[in-house]
This record gives sequence, C-alpha cells and structure tokens, in this order.
Amino acid sequence: MEQTFITLNNGAKIPQFGMGVFMVPDGEETKKACLDALKMGYRHIDTAHAYQNERSVGEAVCESGID
Repeated sequence: MEQTFITLNNGAKIPQFGMGVFMVPDGEETKKACLDALKMGYRHIDTAHAYQNERSVGEAVCESGID
C-alpha cells in the first residue's frame, strides 16, 4: 500500500492516514497499541497534551527505533 501525504501550510508533509489516541487511557495498553501500529507502518499518531497519554505514545516511539 502506498502512503499518501498532506502538505501543511508551512510546507511540511504528514501522512494522511494515522492513528488517533483521543480518549485512550495512558499506560501499557496505549504503548503497546502504538508500538504495534508503528510496526505495521503507521507514521502519524495524533496525540495531544490534553489527552493525557502522550507519555505512553512517546515511550512507544522511543522503543520503536524509528527516527
């Protein structure tokens, strides 16, 4: 499957398809879900400080080995 991208106003490109973690509780399950998504090829995870789960998302990104 070929990934499509959206160009933002500043010229940066982001993958059009991503994983959202709104209302997903912080913790090991969130970290595992993000790690699994990254292994499957996801490169866009929508998170925010207001979701209160960015620590788990960040841990998954760090452990994934992806730049």
